[in-house]
Amino acid sequence: MSGKYQLYFFIVALILFASCNSREKLEKQADVRLEHIKLLINENSLNAAQIEIDSIHSLYPRLVDKRRIAAALEDTIVRRESARSLAYCDSILPVKQHEADSIQKNFRFEKNDKYQEVGNFVYKTQRTENNASRTYLKTYVDENADFYLLSNYCGPKIEHSSVEVSVDDLFAQTDTIDTSNASNHSFTDGGTRWEIVTFKNEADNGVAAFITQYATKRIKVTLHGKRSYVYYLADSDKKAIFETYHLWVVKKDVARLLKEIKKATTKIEIINKRNKH
Repeated sequence: MSGKYQLYFFIVALILFASCNSREKLEKQADVRLEHIKLLINENSLNAAQIEIDSIHSLYPRLVDKRRIAAALEDTIVRRESARSLAYCDSILPVKQHEADSIQKNFRFEKNDKYQEVGNFVYKTQRTENNASRTYLKTYVDENADFYLLSNYCGPKIEHSSVEVSVDDLFAQTDTIDTSNASNHSFTDGGTRWEIVTFKNEADNGVAAFITQYATKRIKVTLHGKRSYVYYLADSDKKAIFETYHLWVVKKDVARLLKEIKKATTKIEIINKRNKH
């Protein structure tokens, strides 16, 4: 073999040796990180462990076996976090459900099976049939934990599109619902005009929360539109809004807990199914 070829094979052998040596070094580094991850998991430092797992994938993309171990450790983290979430939600959910049931005793459940897929919880003093020709603010919560604030107006045409509530210099105002919007409904019957503007969930822009906070005060209501109209909120309506807002908060908590339970359960099921194969 000529000196030229001997040099060539020497260089190739040197490169292979260096490559093997380099890979062995990387594997040892990865092993140290994996042991550290296991330690962090045992200490329940799950966020720190997840960061270390991410570093395994980014620093050692070609070390497939080490990344598989890291992925298995990530499953352990997800399983522990999900189990922790389930334990918390399962302990809180009955309390929140009981609280919601207690509040609902003062509400009437309304649902027209022919026209409605979702029923509403309406406070006892705000039933529609008892307030047909009155200007007032009505609130209710539906079965999906959605909140509704309705501005019901009866009188000369004003075409109102937003509601402001105030106590001295403090105030809150809803979003503006244009008269062309389906949530802004009006009609005239027998010379009398009714205007009903509906603000769903955050569209009330803190008005219900404001009324709840200042329920013991005299609250002025200003309807803004082509013309303005001012009145003061009745004590019965303040109490109804206070109770409905409280019910909404609790029902949102129940909905959130049920969602977290479903999410955690699904994560555990996916991991268990994957590990069976």
